[in-house]
Amino acid sequence: MKVTGRIATGTGIAVVLLLGVLAWDLATIRKLAEVAQELSQVRFRTSVLALEQDGLLNRIDEFTRKYSVTGDEAYDQRLRELHESFAGQLAEMSALRLSDEERTEVGRLNSLWAGYWRSATAFQGPPEERESNYRARVDELLARLDELQQQVRRVDDAAQMAVSRVAERSALASRQAERVSWVVVSVAMTVSLVILWLTVRSIQRPLKRLAGGTRAVADGDLTLQLDSSGNDEFGILAESFNQMVRRLAELDQVKKDFLSHVSHELKTPLVSMQETNELLLEEIPGPLNDRQRRFLTLNLESSLRLSSMISRLLDLSQLEAGVMEYELRRHDLVDIVTTAVNGFEARSREVQVGIELIQPEHRVPVDCDHDRIIQVVGNLVDNGLKFSSPGDSIEIAIHPFQIANSQKGVAFVEVRDRGPGVPDEEKERIFERFYQVAGKKSEGGDRGVGLGLAICREIIEAHGGSISVRDQEGWGSIFSFTLPVAE
Repeated sequence: MKVTGRIATGTGIAVVLLLGVLAWDLATIRKLAEVAQELSQVRFRTSVLALEQDGLLNRIDEFTRKYSVTGDEAYDQRLRELHESFAGQLAEMSALRLSDEERTEVGRLNSLWAGYWRSATAFQGPPEERESNYRARVDELLARLDELQQQVRRVDDAAQMAVSRVAERSALASRQAERVSWVVVSVAMTVSLVILWLTVRSIQRPLKRLAGGTRAVADGDLTLQLDSSGNDEFGILAESFNQMVRRLAELDQVKKDFLSHVSHELKTPLVSMQETNELLLEEIPGPLNDRQRRFLTLNLESSLRLSSMISRLLDLSQLEAGVMEYELRRHDLVDIVTTAVNGFEARSREVQVGIELIQPEHRVPVDCDHDRIIQVVGNLVDNGLKFSSPGDSIEIAIHPFQIANSQKGVAFVEVRDRGPGVPDEEKERIFERFYQVAGKKSEGGDRGVGLGLAICREIIEAHGGSISVRDQEGWGSIFSFTLPVAE
C-alpha cells in the first residue's frame, strides 16, 4: 500500500470510530428527549388533571350540600356544569398514554364516577316532592364524592409514582449512556492511536533505513544497498538511492583507477628527470655558471615536490585497495623521531624556522613499521615548517606514558607549530582525503593536494593508535599521535 493510502486508511478508520461515537451520543440524546417529552406531556398532564378533578369534586360537594338544603335550580344548573367538566377531564385523562398502574387507578375512577352519576341523576326535584329516604340519598351521594376524591388522590399518587419511575429510568439511561460513551470513546481513541502508531511506524522505518544509508554513504561506504522490494513510494526512493550509490561507486572506482594509473605512469619519467638534474648539477656533462645552477636547483626541487605528491597518491591507492603492507618490528620511537627530524636540518635553515626536539632520557620501544612512522613524523614536521614564519620554531616532544602511567600503555608524540592554526569546525575534516583548510596559506605558497594528513591517519590507525589536532596557547596548532608501547 502506498504511503498516501496508509495515511488515508488510518485517518478514515479513526473518523469512522469517532462518527460512531457521535451517532451513539445522538441516539442517547434523542432517547432522553423522548423521556423528557413523556414527563412533560403525559405524566405532568395526568397530575394536573388529577389536581383539577380534586378541585371540581370539592365544588361539587359544596353545591350538592347547598342544593340538598335549598333545592335552588341555580345550584342544580351549576352542578350539571361541574359534572360535565369532571366527565370531560376524566375522558381526557383516560385518552392519555398511561402506565399500567395509572390506567388501573383511572379505571377505578371511571367506575366510581359511573356509580356516582347514577346516584346524582336520581337526586332531582324540590325537597317536598322527594321520597322519605331523601336524606339517606344525600348521605350516599356525599359518601360517593368522598370515594371519588380519595380515588383522584390515588390517581395523582400513581402519576407521581410514574413520574419517579420515568425519572429513575432517565437517570439510569443517562448514566449508562455516559459509561458507554466513555468506553466507546476510550476504545475509539485507543484504536485511533494504535492505527496512528502503526502508520507512523510503517513510514518511520524506511525513513530510518534511508537516513542510515545516507550517513553510511557520506562516511564512504559505497557498497550499501537498501531493500527496495516494497511497491510504495519508499520502495521507489530506495531503488533510486541504490542506483545513485552504484553510480557513485563506479565514479569512485574510475577516480581510483585514474589516480593509480597516472601516478605509476608519471613516476618513471619523473625519476629520470631528477637523475638528469642531479647529473647536470654534479657538472658531469660540463661546467655550469651560477644562473644555470640556480635554474637546475629550482627544477630539481620542483621535481622532488612532484615526486612526493605522486608517492602520496600511490600510498592512497594502496590504502584504498587494502594492499598497503606494514613490516612491524621492535623499534625505539626516540630513534625514529630523531631520524625524521634530522632529515629537515637543511630545510629548517633554508626557511629560517628552528626545530627543537624534546625527548625522554630512556628508550620508548614500539612495534611499528619504521619507514611509515618516519613518514608520519616527517609529514607533520613538514607541515609545521610550511606554515610557520621565519624566526619561529617548532617543537617535537615525545611523552612515554608507559613510564608515567603503565596502565595506559601508549607513547605520545606532539608537533607544535606557530602557524595560523586550524578552525574548530575543520579540526576533524583536515584528516579527510583531498581536504584543505580554506584560506590557509603556507609561507612558501605550496599547499599540496590534501593527502598528507589523511595518509598519516590511515598509518597510525593501522598501528592501533590515534591522531588529532588541538589549539596551542597563544598561537599555532599541536598535532599529536599515539602508538601502543611494546611490552
